[in-house]
Amino acid sequence: MLAEKTQYSIFMPDLVLSALLPDHFPPWKQCVQLESLQWVVKSTQRFFKNPRCYGCIVHADNQLLHEREVDDSKHVTLWTCSVLQSGIGQTTTRDSLFVELAVPVLCNVAFRGCDDELILFLKALRDEFEQVITSLHINPTWYKHEAVIAINTFETSKLPRGVRCASARVLGQHAVLFGGMVYASAFALAFLRVLWMDRKTQLLTKIGVLPRFRGAMPIAHLE
Repeated sequence: MLAEKTQYSIFMPDLVLSALLPDHFPPWKQCVQLESLQWVVKSTQRFFKNPRCYGCIVHADNQLLHEREVDDSKHVTLWTCSVLQSGIGQTTTRDSLFVELAVPVLCNVAFRGCDDELILFLKALRDEFEQVITSLHINPTWYKHEAVIAINTFETSKLPRGVRCASARVLGQHAVLFGGMVYASAFALAFLRVLWMDRKTQLLTKIGVLPRFRGAMPIAHLE
């Protein structure tokens, strides 16, 4: 018996997102761009080592299609990891590194032949990001250390859940090709995290704090 593959993924995006990022992002130590790409590779590889990934499928009653989606997703994800790792090893760190390496791969595995859909997907992520950070308020009367505490608290307590919810909303509104949901989900999480690091850089600079990390993404690279 053969399973006829559907055009689009049958993975449940919110379940994939929670499996990729069950708690918090690891701390970004030095280079936001490089470490974001490395996180995508590690998190997607780890996803398929966890038997729970089978619970991220919709319509699990169709066992053959279920197995085909998992197999295709694993194959596609391993390919994306090899592409990203190769790119990481051959390029120098720069502010556009994440976009230059991760977006073409996303186009290939999730929106092949649909450039307009890819553009709408990225725009939707940016719009959702602005909603995520609406709860962060820096009082101009605060001391510098109080503002830093507020920023760091938001990053650890509210950002992870915010980016999971935002990514789930966007992925639920944009059809992802069969086999591409795991990478698309990891990309969305990392993309929002890089946007946050850019905003965090702006916030810290505004209050006179020099960030230790580097390589946050200038907004110009996202237009």
